[in-house]
Amino acid sequence: MLQESTNSLSSFPNLSALCKKDEKQKQSLEKLLKHKPNVVKSLDIYAQNIEEYLKDQRKRIAYLKKREEPYYDSRPIQAYDEALIMQYNRVKAKQFYLQQSQKKLSQQPSPEQQRNRTPSKYFDKNYTPLKRNEKFDIPSLQPINVSPQKELKPIQFRYNYTMQVNDPLLRQVLSTRQQWFEVPNNSFSHLQWLTQLLDFSNLTKQDAVSKRQMVNLMEFQHEWSTKSQLYNNLCSISPELALKVLPLGFVLNFKISQWVEDLDFIQEYLIVNHPQKDKQQKFPFSVYVPNKGGQTYNKQISRLIQDIPKLWICKSATGSGAMLINNIDQLQTFLIQQYKDQKEFVIQKYITNPLLYNGKKFDIQINVLVNQDNQIYISTEPTGRCCQVNYDLNSLDPFIHTKPKQAISHQNLVDFLSSQGISLKDLLNQIKTSISLIPCKLNRRQRKYCMQIFGFDYLLDETKKIHLIGINANPIYTFVELDGAFKLTIDKIFPINNKSDEKSIWICLN
Repeated sequence: MLQESTNSLSSFPNLSALCKKDEKQKQSLEKLLKHKPNVVKSLDIYAQNIEEYLKDQRKRIAYLKKREEPYYDSRPIQAYDEALIMQYNRVKAKQFYLQQSQKKLSQQPSPEQQRNRTPSKYFDKNYTPLKRNEKFDIPSLQPINVSPQKELKPIQFRYNYTMQVNDPLLRQVLSTRQQWFEVPNNSFSHLQWLTQLLDFSNLTKQDAVSKRQMVNLMEFQHEWSTKSQLYNNLCSISPELALKVLPLGFVLNFKISQWVEDLDFIQEYLIVNHPQKDKQQKFPFSVYVPNKGGQTYNKQISRLIQDIPKLWICKSATGSGAMLINNIDQLQTFLIQQYKDQKEFVIQKYITNPLLYNGKKFDIQINVLVNQDNQIYISTEPTGRCCQVNYDLNSLDPFIHTKPKQAISHQNLVDFLSSQGISLKDLLNQIKTSISLIPCKLNRRQRKYCMQIFGFDYLLDETKKIHLIGINANPIYTFVELDGAFKLTIDKIFPINNKSDEKSIWICLN
């Protein structure tokens, strides 16, 4: 039956339409029809699908020519699930009831809109409940997070210390920060408060807040705290610059091989400029000569000296040893006493006309903070120290010249300077200028988490000029100074919940 009904190509209208203009293709299809009519029937169905596809494309092209915007085929979803229709009706009804609840209570419903539970009477004219097999767009509903937000517990930070002078003060300052607590020295700590340098390579290099480790010392603190190194750093820039900050002087470093030439030069200079140079003789100093190289600027400094000092002061570069000298024999005595413990010395001009505090020699102490970004801050509350014995230039008593032990409070110092015509602002400006000339090489390896408080000691002469006489790596500081320093350093590296708007006593130099 199938072969009889399909023995002609005319029974396949779709293929006939395709082969009207192609006679060869029509003949090949007729041959195929005789042997395999099922294949021809399949081709006819395929041709029908192609024709429908081409019609859709023609309609699409015609539609796009009329529009400027691109065409998107957005057909509504055909829903047959009765549950979805009911959900859509509930959403629409809920939206309507919410709109009705926002109306004023004073408005009375009109007779046409009587209260009824049927939602269709309250909707606008365009609303009709969905029926089965009706097309609709599913509204986008945002999920609601009903679980409350979890409050994260603050990170607990640990600290330990080995300092003796300021230990109670450190504990008091950190006790005001709830997230810090003390741990033993042999355990991990985020803050290590030390008095001696440590191996910085042993500190963790992780940037996570819970893994950071900070120390209160700069890796190259000796660039400031060592008097001989400070002198060389300033002279390496310009010997004239060194004399603007420090009293003129010479450096004697027994750690380098050049100490032989330096000691010979210093002795020669002191003998030539001594009033009784005929009685002065060089002394031999037989100690170890290292192979380490180094450079000093004693000859360049000597060319800048105009007024030859009559009195000199010898200081150890790192310790507290000091002695006034005016001849070669006293220099020899001092070196023999100090060489066992110290190997670096400076020989400076002694300031013979200091400004006196109640008849006593005094110096000014001001703390300087260097934070983790190498920014320099100066405390606005300098203090002082004065000697216990009245000043007498003719006396060699060390308690008159080199051992100030009596403390002067900040307020007493300010009052005294005001009586001498020196305001605190003028003093701080002089100190700022002096510190700005000193090269900052404390953090050459760019350690992220380190800071340090230095104590600068200045001497005022009768002309109201300041002279830097030393830098202390472990100074004495107050509660306010330490708390303000932590706000600029530790509180930024280890964020805490404590917030304070108090004005800091530290002012930035950079």
